[in-house]
Amino acid sequence: MLTSAQSATLKTYILSQPDLSSKTSGTGTDYGEIARLLNLNATPDTLAWIESVSPQDSDDAPDYSTFDSIAAGKRESWAFFLAFPRDFTRNKTRKWITDVWGNATAASNAEAILLAGTEKASRAEVAIGGTSKTTGTVTALDRGFVGDVTLNEIASMFNV
Repeated sequence: MLTSAQSATLKTYILSQPDLSSKTSGTGTDYGEIARLLNLNATPDTLAWIESVSPQDSDDAPDYSTFDSIAAGKRESWAFFLAFPRDFTRNKTRKWITDVWGNATAASNAEAILLAGTEKASRAEVAIGGTSKTTGTVTALDRGFVGDVTLNEIASMFNV
């Protein structure tokens, strides 16, 4: 559900986009199409941090062939990391990953795990914005809004 401020931001965005603004009034009015287009992945692709990454997704990301060379305390820490879903929007979560696995450089285990904590943001999510956060080679948006925009939300913006 959009807040009033998010709704105002999104309305301004919609009116600034030719493919969307043409659908806000007149014979071409199509609020459903506006919602559908806003819920598609943003172009260009924009990664967004995920608030709840399952242990299975984190566990599947690294290549464990180097796991034995990680210090014992850090290996134990990783077992605890995998015990619960983790919020990758939090700096401390991402720091924990690099503390255990090392710097997040291209093709590293840390980079793979961090990427497992991202998804592509929608056009609406990017338009509403957030804070871009970088850990090593991975930059993603900590979104101010997460989710789909509904037909009713679009209709209420233009039928005030």
